[in-house]
Amino acid sequence: MNFPKKIIAFSDSSESQSLYLAFAAKNEYILQIKSKSSGTLGSLLESKPDLIIIEILQPIMTEIEFVDQIHQLMSDVPIVIISSYFYDTKEIVFGQKIRDFILRPFELEGFSIRIQKILDKEVKVEQKPLPQKDVHYENKKLSILFEISKSLNANRNFDDLLDQIVLLSAEALNAERATLFLVDKQNKQLWSRTGIGLETKEIRIPIDSGIAGEVADSGIAQIIDDPYSHPKFNRKVDLQTGFVTRNLLCLPMKRLHGEVIGVFQILNKKSGNFNEEDAMFLSAMGASTGIAIENALLQDELKRQLDQIKNSYEELYIAQNVILKESKISTTSEIAGFIVSKLQSQNSVPSIISEIKNSYKLDDKLTDLIDSVESSYSELVGDLLNYINNYSKLSQ
Repeated sequence: MNFPKKIIAFSDSSESQSLYLAFAAKNEYILQIKSKSSGTLGSLLESKPDLIIIEILQPIMTEIEFVDQIHQLMSDVPIVIISSYFYDTKEIVFGQKIRDFILRPFELEGFSIRIQKILDKEVKVEQKPLPQKDVHYENKKLSILFEISKSLNANRNFDDLLDQIVLLSAEALNAERATLFLVDKQNKQLWSRTGIGLETKEIRIPIDSGIAGEVADSGIAQIIDDPYSHPKFNRKVDLQTGFVTRNLLCLPMKRLHGEVIGVFQILNKKSGNFNEEDAMFLSAMGASTGIAIENALLQDELKRQLDQIKNSYEELYIAQNVILKESKISTTSEIAGFIVSKLQSQNSVPSIISEIKNSYKLDDKLTDLIDSVESSYSELVGDLLNYINNYSKLSQ
C-alpha cells in the first residue's frame, strides 16, 4: 500500500502558502505549514516528512542557522529553499544541506516540476568537500552582507528603506531594538523616522546630546554593557516606555570619505553582550547602508522638487484661467455696451461688425459668433434684395 507523501513547509508568506496548498491538493500529498520556532523543530521528530520546504524572507544569520538545525535533525530528508536571497552564494551558505533552491517569486507549474523530481528521487546531489568551519562561518556573514547590500540598494522609497535597515540591523545582531539616527547639519540635530519598539514616528535630539550624539561627533563606535552608569545615557525614554536597556552598541554610519551621516543604535542583545565582532559586522553593513540612504535621499529630493514644480504649474494654470475668464467677461461687457450705443445712433449692422473686428482682440468662440452674425445678416439682406427685385419685375 502506497501512503501519501508528507511535506512540511516553513513559510510566513500567505501567497506562497496558497501555492504549496494547491500543489499538495493536486497531487494528494499531506502538507503541513509551520512557523520557524524551537517548538516546531521538536515536532519534526514525531512524524518524518518526505520533503521539507524552508522559505527565507530576510538575509539574516538566524535564517541560515534554522536551515542548519533542520539538517542536523533530519539529514536524510531533502530540503528545498525558497527565497530571493542567497541564490548566488547558495553553495557557500548551505553547502550540501539542501537539495534545491527556488528563487522567489515563483509560479506553481515550475515549482511543481522541480518538487516532483525530488520526491521521485530524480535529483542527485554532487558531493563536494565543505570548507573549514571558521572559514565557512565567515563566508556566511559575507553572503549576508552581500544580500543586505543588494536588497537595500534596490529600495528607492526613503521611509521603507529606513524601516528595512532598522529591521535588518536588529535581526542581524539578534537584538531587541534598533534605531537609525540621521545627521541634520543645518539644524544641528540627529533625527529618526523609525525604530523597532518605539511608538514615536519621528525623533529629534540635539546633535551633541546622548550617546548617539557623542558617537556622531567622535565618529567612534561604543559598546556599553551597563548603560545606566554611562553619563551620557538618557533614562527618560526607558522611564516613559517601561523598557530596560541592558546593553547597547552605538556605531557611526559614514560616507566613503569618512563623513558621519548617521548613527546606528542597537539595544539589548538577546544572548550575552555586544562585542567587537558585532561592531565590525554592523560597520560593514553601514558602508552599503550609507550608499543606499544617499541614493534614496537624492530620489526623495528630486521627487520633492518635481512635486513643487507641478504644484507651481497648477497654481499658475489656475491663476491664468481666472485672469483670462475675468478678461473675457470685461471684453464681452464692453462689446455689448458698444453694440447698444451704435444701434441707438442708428449705425448699420455691417459697420458695427466691422468696427468690433477692428477694435477688439477676440478669442476663437467670439470670432466665430461675430462671423455667424455677419453671415446671417448678409443672407437676410440678400433675401430681402431678391424679394424686392422680384417684386419690382412683377409690378412692371
